Amino acid sequence: MHKYEAVIGLEVHAQLKTQSKLFASDGTNFDALPNQNVSPIT
Repeated sequence: MHKYEAVIGLEVHAQLKTQSKLFASDGTNFDALPNQNVSPIT
């Protein structure tokens, strides 16, 4: 009888070469300081 079940997941991060986000016109500068590419929508 097995007591444990192995569950393996994969998380992928990508940096797309777009000038804006999908649902807002915020910038996408990945070199910017934290919280610089946000607006009330995002």
